[in-house]
Amino acid sequence: MKTLETIYNKLNSVEKTELETHKVELGVVDDLKKELNIYNSGRKNLDNELNDWYEKILKIKNEFSKIKSTYSKFEKPIKNLKSIMQKVESTAKELGIKPSEIKGYSDAQSAIKTSDDMVAEFFEANRINKSINI
Repeated sequence: MKTLETIYNKLNSVEKTELETHKVELGVVDDLKKELNIYNSGRKNLDNELNDWYEKILKIKNEFSKIKSTYSKFEKPIKNLKSIMQKVESTAKELGIKPSEIKGYSDAQSAIKTSDDMVAEFFEANRINKSINI
């Protein structure tokens, strides 16, 4: 009788082992499905945010053509102002006076200084715009 009992105990432990193995396998499959769902959700979110970001960059890149056009219109007055300033300085020298004594000269000097800063800023923006390869 003891032999029969031993056999039943061994059969019972084999069934338990097989069931536990299946439970573990099902647990791993459930974990895999869960992580795939988390991954897919994260991938979709990242993809959407990257698309939004690229759209903004493209919009900014396209808007830069307006800035180039405005800069082109701004260049001529700067050149004209600098040319007139040279004439004023030459005339002031001929008259023996300081150019700063001529009305508007100081304002023109300030305008040229500001324009030099703006031109430098435009070229920096243009460099950045060119570096965006989309």
